Amino acid sequence: MSVCRFLVFSWFGCLLFVTQVASAQLNFGVVQGRIAEGTVERSVVGKINPIRIGTSLGLVVPVSVNGSKPTWWVTDTGGPICLIDPSFSKKLGLQADSNVGRFPMTIVNDFQVGNFRCDGVACAVRSIEAFKSLALMNEGGTLEKTGSIGVNLLARYGGLINCRTQQIFFSPSGNLGMSRQKYEQMGYTYVPMILTPGNRLEVTGALGGKELKLFLDTGAFSSTLDDSIRNELKLPVRAGGAVNYPFVNDKKGTKYSYATATDFKVGTYDAKGARLGFQDLSFLNSGSTRGFAGFLAMDFLFYRSAIIDVGGRALYLKEYSRAR
Repeated sequence: MSVCRFLVFSWFGCLLFVTQVASAQLNFGVVQGRIAEGTVERSVVGKINPIRIGTSLGLVVPVSVNGSKPTWWVTDTGGPICLIDPSFSKKLGLQADSNVGRFPMTIVNDFQVGNFRCDGVACAVRSIEAFKSLALMNEGGTLEKTGSIGVNLLARYGGLINCRTQQIFFSPSGNLGMSRQKYEQMGYTYVPMILTPGNRLEVTGALGGKELKLFLDTGAFSSTLDDSIRNELKLPVRAGGAVNYPFVNDKKGTKYSYATATDFKVGTYDAKGARLGFQDLSFLNSGSTRGFAGFLAMDFLFYRSAIIDVGGRALYLKEYSRAR
């Protein structure tokens, strides 16, 4: 797969043409990513052959580290910092400091995502095994994944993620400068977003009239709220088995249930009909403002054509639409 294919602009790129031309001398960047999915095969009563069931959905983008050939990195707004897999870090001979946090840290001085090049990118050296089951949708071949893009990089360069067209835009100034009015003219609903002290992207929602603080997590598949919300609102739910959280040390699978929301809003956006999971999320409260309730994942963001404007501190959503 040639690098050139990554640089093809879709229709959304045209909307940023003027900004791109004005910023050409400032290393304005765009990267064409790809949607990848994880699946498992499950036997179903009455079926001769197992059925493939989707378990994850992610936006992967091409990244070159210190001149390496491009490999795929998962865009993870649920991760406060970029991750680089230990085997890849070792292969490149990167030096890591083990005395600055829970995981060794390395600084990448030649980091290129798409056609955007930057330096001094902090990455935690940590296994990304949880992402390695992702495969490109409707396409064969290998998909070598070696890291994930975290909020530290997105916030530094005003990352703008178009979840539906699978693109990320970067600006050296930290903000692409697109106005709320332009998005609303395109049929989007504006939702204010904050960057918390813990490097989380947070929006305010409401379920059954109860205010909720929600993370945006493009590295997760199923939008999930804490069990305490379900219990407080006495929501009827269906059992869904157990779910593991591989990036949380020693966290075993906890019971998962789900329901279709009949009164759910994100900002002023009417999200009625969204499927919400419920699970014990007390261990994820780190990095949130008061009132943390859960996260919005790719199952919500992709099908509502979400645009996550990190530099402009805004989330834009459209009416629910299945992929063509």
